[in-house]
Amino acid sequence: MSVFYDDVKIEINLNELVAIRAKEVLKLEMTEDDIDEVAMDARIRLTWDTLYGMIDDLILEYLDQPNPNKPNYGEISIESIDVTMEKEKKAREKYVKDNFDMIELKGGSWTIEVPMRKK
Repeated sequence: MSVFYDDVKIEINLNELVAIRAKEVLKLEMTEDDIDEVAMDARIRLTWDTLYGMIDDLILEYLDQPNPNKPNYGEISIESIDVTMEKEKKAREKYVKDNFDMIELKGGSWTIEVPMRKK
């Protein structure tokens, strides 16, 4: 009697992954010992945050639900951005006014105003 499983499993050979990425992508030569060292380190240090995030996105997309952890850039209004930028511009101008004097530098056919720090 055969048993069929519906589960999807992923198996990763870290030594093979390190060897292929080093040679094909990074164009580096590594010894088998080097590959083994990196693979052992990967086994300890790898996290699955990106994979988990992608799975969360797929679940929410399938259920037609918004992801509360990601901004929806289409809902940000230009007006709110303009207000924020205007506030930042005024804060920069005040900082310059409080900390710098504007002086004129003159050249033969040009004049330019530059900030000079107040003493």
